[in-house]
Amino acid sequence: MPLSTLALLSDAFSVIAPVFLVAAIGYGWNRAKLPYDSAFITTFAINVSSPCLVFSALTRLHLSGSVMGEMALAATACIALAGLLSIPFMLAAKLPVSVYLPSMAFPNAGNLGLPVCLFAFGEEGLSLAVLFFAVMSVSQFTLGPALASGRFDPGQMIRTPSIHAVWLAVLCQLTGFTPPQWAANTTTLLGNCAVPLMLLALGVALSKLQLSGALRTLSMSALRLVLGFGVGLLVCWAMGLTGVTRGVVLLQSSMPVAVFNYLWALRYGNRPEDVAGLVLGSTAMAFLALPALLMMVMQ
Repeated sequence: MPLSTLALLSDAFSVIAPVFLVAAIGYGWNRAKLPYDSAFITTFAINVSSPCLVFSALTRLHLSGSVMGEMALAATACIALAGLLSIPFMLAAKLPVSVYLPSMAFPNAGNLGLPVCLFAFGEEGLSLAVLFFAVMSVSQFTLGPALASGRFDPGQMIRTPSIHAVWLAVLCQLTGFTPPQWAANTTTLLGNCAVPLMLLALGVALSKLQLSGALRTLSMSALRLVLGFGVGLLVCWAMGLTGVTRGVVLLQSSMPVAVFNYLWALRYGNRPEDVAGLVLGSTAMAFLALPALLMMVMQ
């Protein structure tokens, strides 16, 4: 095997290993029935650590308005295309669109995508990945509940802290305002909790899920990953994206089904067992596919 290939494999392993190991700790922790307050961890991650991560990541690196707009457009295109292209497959298989569409459209750009992009591309990759995650959060916290419940609640956007963190950070970037050091240090400290908490929560969530309807679940899980990668390539080609930006868009778009799709399905009784299977199946497949994907985007 050529040295360059070995080096790429080594780099890919160094990205995957911490992600897998931290998620595995969460999985094993829950399986061992050790104390874990799921409600507190989830609420803290959504309302405190994730918004702080978004704000600190976007204000630490000075990204131009054009870069932010480019990433926002790429994320929107990836989410929309993956969702739209999946509908014919659902109709052909006679699957309920309201159940499966969110899973096909919304990748796990938070729990899994952020740490993968951080370890693959460093602080620049994290900032760009946060922009993708922020766009997805806006969509997922508005369209996700609407599809699961059958009604649209625009107030959900107002109640989502990460969205406010985005516009505050963008305002700082566009006006050249530098947050006070105490604010920067505080949001950085709290934001640093987000990635390990997300991975632990992912591991705990996976330990509770069951793979039901195996053939259908595995087929739709594979479809999510193939569509995500395919639309990521298409968007990167159409927009002429290169370098770290291209790598982040491809990685984020190729992530498995987001855990929040299961949480919304559970909350509104929208066949949560089917969505749980998609989360579990696509995540397992994603871990198997990550080495090849990382070797492709990091070379």
